[in-house]
Amino acid sequence: HAFEAAARLGSFKQAAVELCVTPTAISHQVRLLEEICGRKLFLRRPRPLALTGAGARLFPIVRNGFD
Repeated sequence: HAFEAAARLGSFKQAAVELCVTPTAISHQVRLLEEICGRKLFLRRPRPLALTGAGARLFPIVRNGFD
C-alpha cells in the first residue's frame, strides 16, 4: 500500500496522510520493498518524487492488484 500510494501521489508525505501513518513509515516500507526487489523504485530528489524504470514497471501491476 505504501508503494502504491507514494507512486500515485508522487509524495511520501501525501501517501502517509492518506494511509494515516508517518512519512518515515512510508519510507521504511518502500525501502523494504526495494530490498526485496533488489532495485530502487524511486528517485529521491527534493521534489517531486519520481519512479525509476523498475518502479514504473511495478506500479501498474500493484495498482491493478488493488483494483
